[in-house]
Amino acid sequence: MGLRKMITKSTSIHRFVSATVIMLGFTLATASTALAQQAVMIEVETQDTHTPITNATVELQSPLLPRPVTRPVTAAGSQIFPQLSPGPYTITVTAPGYYPRRVTIRLKPRQAQRLIVELAPVEPLKAEITVRASSERLDETQVSSETTLDQHGLRALPMARRTHLPDVISALVPSAVMSHDNFVHLRGNELSLNTFINGVSFFDNPHQLFTPGMSPDVIQSVNVVTGGFPAEFGNRFGGILDIVTKSGFDLNNHGSVSLGAGTHLRHNASAEYGGTVGDFGYYLFASGFQSDRFLNPPEPNELHDQGKGLRSFVQLDYKPGERNAFHFLVMAGGTNFQIPDTLEQAERGRDFFQENRAQTGIFTWDHVVSANGLLRTSLYGRLAQAKLLPTTDPFSIQARSLRADITLGAKSDYTQSIGRRHLLKLGVDTTWLRLREDFLFDPRQHDIELPAFAFRGRNTGGQVSLYAQDQLRLFDHFTANVGLRYDQYSLVTSEAQLSPRLNLAYYIPRTASVIHFAYNRFFMPPPIENLLLSSLLGVDGRPVRPMRSHHFEVGLSQLLGHRLRVQINTYIRKDRDAFETTELADVRHFVPTNFARGKAYGAELSVELHEIERLGLSGYFNYSAARAFFFGPVSGGFSDEMLDVGQRVLPAFDQIHTGRAGITWRHRRSGLWTTWALEYGSGTPLEAQTDERVSSDASKQAGRSDGTHPLFERLPQHLIANIYVGIDLFRRERHRVSLQFSVENITNRVFAIAKESEFTPRQFSPPRFFSGSIKIHF
Repeated sequence: MGLRKMITKSTSIHRFVSATVIMLGFTLATASTALAQQAVMIEVETQDTHTPITNATVELQSPLLPRPVTRPVTAAGSQIFPQLSPGPYTITVTAPGYYPRRVTIRLKPRQAQRLIVELAPVEPLKAEITVRASSERLDETQVSSETTLDQHGLRALPMARRTHLPDVISALVPSAVMSHDNFVHLRGNELSLNTFINGVSFFDNPHQLFTPGMSPDVIQSVNVVTGGFPAEFGNRFGGILDIVTKSGFDLNNHGSVSLGAGTHLRHNASAEYGGTVGDFGYYLFASGFQSDRFLNPPEPNELHDQGKGLRSFVQLDYKPGERNAFHFLVMAGGTNFQIPDTLEQAERGRDFFQENRAQTGIFTWDHVVSANGLLRTSLYGRLAQAKLLPTTDPFSIQARSLRADITLGAKSDYTQSIGRRHLLKLGVDTTWLRLREDFLFDPRQHDIELPAFAFRGRNTGGQVSLYAQDQLRLFDHFTANVGLRYDQYSLVTSEAQLSPRLNLAYYIPRTASVIHFAYNRFFMPPPIENLLLSSLLGVDGRPVRPMRSHHFEVGLSQLLGHRLRVQINTYIRKDRDAFETTELADVRHFVPTNFARGKAYGAELSVELHEIERLGLSGYFNYSAARAFFFGPVSGGFSDEMLDVGQRVLPAFDQIHTGRAGITWRHRRSGLWTTWALEYGSGTPLEAQTDERVSSDASKQAGRSDGTHPLFERLPQHLIANIYVGIDLFRRERHRVSLQFSVENITNRVFAIAKESEFTPRQFSPPRFFSGSIKIHF
C-alpha cells in the first residue's frame, strides 16, 4: 500500500464557514432569551366548552421542591413553571364553581411538557367534592423507545461499576451489548452512546479507550432514547443519552463523601457539595478511581492492565427571577492506563501506555418569553487529547500517537405552544472542529501488510444543523411528533442531507395501552477519532464518509394493574456507508471504516415492576433478540480485509440474544435493601469463514452457508449473577450514612467476550469482583 505524508484539507471548507457565520449571527441575535431545562406549561379550560378559565389557581408539589408553589393563571387561562428538575410532580388545579383536578406527571430530562387541564362544573345538588388523579406510570404521548434513569436507579449499582457511564448503560438498558475494549453497542450500532449534556451534544466517543469520560455521579437524570428520535437529535443514534446534571438548587446545601474498595484494585473516592446563596447556586464534584483491570484483557488473568483517573465538575447557576436563568458548567478529567498484553507480549516486555485528557465548558442563558414561549441558547467547547506512548521492548510492533481535537459551538432552540394541539420547536446548532493527528508506526520484524510510516494530519471543519419539530394532538389520544432536520457537514468530505422524522403514538384508555410507530431518516458524520489517519489509509484512497440510514419501528406499552408496565418494540434499520472501527495491528488504535451497506433488526421486551410498598419488592426483566450485518465492499477508510460486492460480514457486537433481570427487596423501616441481578448473552461472532462449511454446534446459530455469504462461529453463551446489599442509616438526620457490599459474577465465570477480527486476540470478561462502599451525607 502506497503511503504519503500529508495534511488533509476539505475542498469545500469555505461553504461551511459561510454557513457558520450566518447561523452564528442568528444564534447571537436571539441570545437575549433562552429555554429552561425542564418546564410545565399548563392551560386550564372548561370540560364541556373548552373555554379558558381565568380565575383558576395551580399548585405544584414535588419531593424535588423545598415547598409547594402556587400561582394564579393568566388572563388567557395559562401558567408556566420553568427551571424545574427532572422527576415526579403533582399538579392540583382549583377554580370557584368547578371540581378540583389533580394530575401526576414525571418530567424527563429537558422536557417542556404541555398540559391541558379540563375542569368540570360543580353540580348544584351534589355536595361531595372529588379529586380526579391520573397516573404517571404510562405516558400516553410517548412516541419514542426510551429508558429513564434517575439517581435512585444509578445508586443501586456498585460504586465501582458506576465509575464509567458505558458500564452503567450496559447494566440497565435493554439491548446493550458489551463488546471488545469495553465498548457498549445498542441496536446494532457501532457508534453508540451519544451524550447530550444539558442539551449540548459532542462528537467525541464517550468510551474510556478514547476519552476520560463523564462521571455518572453528577447526573440528576438521564433519558436513554433508542428509537423514535425527534428532529432535535442528530449525529449519533446508537442510544441518545439525554443528560441533565445536578445543580446547587437540587442539593439545597447538602453534600456527601464516598469511599469504595474492591478486589483487583477497584478503588474509588468522590466528594460533592451543592447549595445556594440567594439567587446563586453552586455544585462541586471531584472523584478519583483506579483498577487492575481497566480494559478487557486478551487473557483470562489480566496482564499489564492497570489504570487510574481523576474527574472534576463544577456547575454555577444564577436565577435573578422566574423568567431568566444562567448556567455555567466546567468539566475536566484525565486517565492514565496500560494497554493489556497477551502472555507472549508480556514475556517480551511490551508496555504500551496511554494518557487521555478532556476539558469541557458549556454556558447557557435561559429565559421564559411568555406563558407559551420558551427559548434556550448555549455556547460550548471541548478540548480532548489522547496520547499513546510507545513500548520500550525491541520486538513488538511499535506505535506512537497524539490526537488532539478541539470543539467549539453554539446552539439555540425555541419552543412555542400554539392553541390546543401544537407544541412547536425550532433550533439551530453550529459546530466547529479542529483535528490534529500524529502517528508513527513500525511493524519491525512482524509479517503484516502495513509497512512502516509516519503521519501528521491537520484539518478544520464542522457541521451546521437546522431542525423543526411539532408535537401535535391530531385528535383525542393521538399524538404525532413530526419533524425535519437539515445537516451540512464539512470535514475531510463535504455532504448534506434533509432528514424527515415521523413518530406517532395512540393511547387506548380502556386497556391502558400506547401503540407507537416511527420512521426516521438519519445522517451520521464519521467518528472524529483517527478520522484523518483512516482517510489517508483508505481503500483505493477513499476517505471515510457519513452514514445514512432509514429506521422503522413499531412498539406497544401496556400497563397491567397499577405497578406492572410492559414494553415491546420491534425495529429495522438499513444503512448506506455503515460504520465499523478497525484496529491497527493489535495496538488498541482504532480507525473508522465504511462498508457499502449495513442492516440491523430486532425485537425487545421490557417488563418493569414498580415497588409493592407492602412487600418492599420491585423488579425488572429485559430481553432483546437482534441481528446486525455489514455488506461489502469497503466503501471508505482503512480496512484489514477486502470484501466482494454483497459479501456479508458480522460485526463483533452481533449478539443474537441478550437478557437482564433483577429483583430488589427493600425494608423501609430499617433501610436495609438487596438486589439480585442476572445478565445473559448468547455470544458474539468469533470470526468469518467464507465459502466453507463449519461443523461446530455454535456455528449453526448463524444459519446455513449458501456459498456467497460467510458462516460464523460464535463465542460461548454466558450467564452471570450479581448480588448487591446495602443499608441506609440515620435517615431522619442530616448526617446520613449509606453502606453497600456487592459481589459481581458470583460463580467467577470468565468467558471470551469478543474477538474483533482474525488479526486480534480474544478479549475476556471480568472475573468475580468483591467490593464495598460507604457514603456519608451531610
